[in-house]
Parts: sequence; C-alpha cells; structure tokens
Amino acid sequence: MGSIEIPRVLILYATREGQTEKIAVRIAEHLERYGAKVQLDNARNSALTSALNLASFDLLVFGGSMHAGGIEPELVDFIKDRGEQIRQQPRSFFLVLLSAATKEPELRKKWLADARAKIHEQLTVSFEEVEMVAGALRYSKYSVPVRWIMKRIAAKAGEATDTTKDYEYTDWQQVEAYARRMFDRLRNS
Repeated sequence: MGSIEIPRVLILYATREGQTEKIAVRIAEHLERYGAKVQLDNARNSALTSALNLASFDLLVFGGSMHAGGIEPELVDFIKDRGEQIRQQPRSFFLVLLSAATKEPELRKKWLADARAKIHEQLTVSFEEVEMVAGALRYSKYSVPVRWIMKRIAAKAGEATDTTKDYEYTDWQQVEAYARRMFDRLRNS
C-alpha cells in the first residue's frame, strides 16, 4: 500500500426501498474487517455530501439502484457535479437491479447490457469496475401501479409474483467478493 497506513474508503449510495443501503452497509463491514477505514454516506443527505473532501479518500465507491432505467437522481447529480474530482481518484460503482437475478441466461445478458448502457448514458464519469448486484422485490413498498409493473417484469424474468410477500435476491457472497477485490486493489496501489 505504499505510504498509506490505513486505507480510507468512501461509500456513497442512493436507495429507494433500502436494498442498496443494506448492500452498502455490508460492503463497508467487509472493508472494515479487512482493515480499511470506511465513511458510509447516503447521497440524499446533500448537506453532508456537499462537504465531502473526495481527495481525502484512497477509493471512492458509489452505489445506486436502477428502476425503470434510471439511477437515483441525487447520486447522478453528485457524480455530475463532482465529476472532475471523482476522475482523479480510484473508483468503483455497484448497481443494484433485479435483472441481475434473472435465471434465463440470454435475457439476463440482454438486460445487464442494457443496464451498462444506461449507466454510461446517465453518469458523466466512467468507472473501471461496475458490479451488478441482484436486489430485492419489495412489493410491500411499491405503489399499486409499480407493484403491477414489477409483477410483470418478475414474471418475465421467472421470479416471484406473489405481491403479498417481499423477496431478496442479493448474492451476499458476490457482495463480499466485490469488497475483497476493492480492498485488494487498495493494497496493491
């Protein structure tokens, strides 16, 4: 790690139903267990994010979710507004989306390629690594129209359609492996 004693990592996330936050917390826990100092922030807290000194971190990790083709605007805006500073730092992005849970290989490949294209359209900064993480179906948190749309998408993907229950598809081993790769990257820089 060169002269870096304890690597500092910023994890800045945006969430709608809470799954991205849950994943961000787990990534932070793994990184801290490996020996990093982590600052975990919600992009919705503009007072906090406006005061961030990005140069004080050894790695920037951003996380958002994709719904109807869009990443949370507060995260997109932060990356756009601070793009020049972000480009100067090692960085990674994790995207939480139901498409990553799709069992049908061709459909999954198509949907994830579409998600990658939408990331490049929406974010003004490119990322060396983009991790696609399966999220959750939180039928209990959706409005009636969204519940209906999500049920149709889930049916097409071969996932659960009982709207009286919530379903979590996150592969926690994948999340840990992603955190490990981020820490190894810090150690080898």
